[in-house]
Amino acid sequence: MTGSGSDPKAALYPYYDHLKISTVSARWVPRNLTDHDCARRFSMSQEIVDAFESDSVKFVQQFVTGDETWVHHWDPESKVESMQWRHASSPPPKKFRSLTSAGKLMATFLGDKGLLQIDYLPPKTTMNGQYYASMLLKLRDAVKEKRQEMLT
Repeated sequence: MTGSGSDPKAALYPYYDHLKISTVSARWVPRNLTDHDCARRFSMSQEIVDAFESDSVKFVQQFVTGDETWVHHWDPESKVESMQWRHASSPPPKKFRSLTSAGKLMATFLGDKGLLQIDYLPPKTTMNGQYYASMLLKLRDAVKEKRQEMLT
């Protein structure tokens, strides 16, 4: 058998060195793209690079960036609200720290030069593709209303 300083794998798999085999894990990739999908992605990426190289200033001005954050909310008790009548010899009342959040909302901020749109994810709703698509339609309406020059 093997000594105390040897490789623990050697005890479990005594022939892996001799056969020159090893264990490997699969590499995670986001999507398994077909050749058609790869070609389409490449051509779209090339169009974006060409647009940037032709007029980089105009290209950058057409971007609308966004960010998402969790907005925590709670209604803490004020110092005046927590006051109680006590006798002079009584110990002061204890006030425990409130919970970090009584609830939370996801807020999405979208804008280029200032705020274009704020969207609050309704409670118990999941941010999925359908919701995100509806949010982008609202963004397009906000661009039509506030930044018509960007639509060209």
